[in-house]
Amino acid sequence: MSHRQLLNRSAGPRSLLSLLRPSLTCFYSSSSVTSKDSAEELPVTFVEDDGLEAEREARIQAARNKSRLLPQHRNMLHNALPYEQSQSWIHETVKYKRMMVGRYGLDGSKVDPRICFPTKQEALERSEYEKVAFPHTLQEMMAVNRKAKQDKIAKIRSREEEIAKKMEKLDQWTADLNARIAKKEADARAAKERKDRLVEEVRRHFGFKIDPRDERFQEMLAQKEKEDRKKVKEAKRAEKEVKMMEKLKKKTANLEKDASKEEDVDEDKK
Repeated sequence: MSHRQLLNRSAGPRSLLSLLRPSLTCFYSSSSVTSKDSAEELPVTFVEDDGLEAEREARIQAARNKSRLLPQHRNMLHNALPYEQSQSWIHETVKYKRMMVGRYGLDGSKVDPRICFPTKQEALERSEYEKVAFPHTLQEMMAVNRKAKQDKIAKIRSREEEIAKKMEKLDQWTADLNARIAKKEADARAAKERKDRLVEEVRRHFGFKIDPRDERFQEMLAQKEKEDRKKVKEAKRAEKEVKMMEKLKKKTANLEKDASKEEDVDEDKK
């Protein structure tokens, strides 16, 4: 009997499923048994590749780094050695290596710690330098320092005394300064008054109003100033003569007193 005849005789889809169910069950059961048998027969092995794992870890770290810093700067931020290998001649110097040891320690710097200690030649040179740079002993240096402090204190005291003496004279200096200022102001006022007086005399001389910029006015003013200066000189000369006469009188009086005293002494001796 063909499949078409079976389908035609079946009452519906339920009869079709009932016909196909035994064959499907047998197929799945046989396939599951086969897979179980093959899994039990093959050994289970796990393959680990260190290179792939390191590459994967590097990719993860690169993806996590969002700072956009250079590698050396990022290492410094995380308190790690900036460069794994030397990038310049400076990185090979003793000073740089000592600095790395002091900053990152023995493990972090990857530097031989013996480089931090001076060599015999360096120690000898340092000793010779100290002998030349510091020839004095500790006691001598202390004595020099003590003497320098004493000199400094004495200098400060002398300066303070000098300032105190000058402060005592401050009032007198202030009075003298004010007197000099007043004298200059008085001289300036006197010069201005003298100038005004001479200008007025020149105007009276002409008898009419004249421009001060006129040549005749300037000539007459110069002549009047010359005469006035001559009068001032004569007055000063007369004042000096009076002062000289007073000094001579004082000297003669003193000489007469001394002579009279000597005469009295001679008479007493006799």
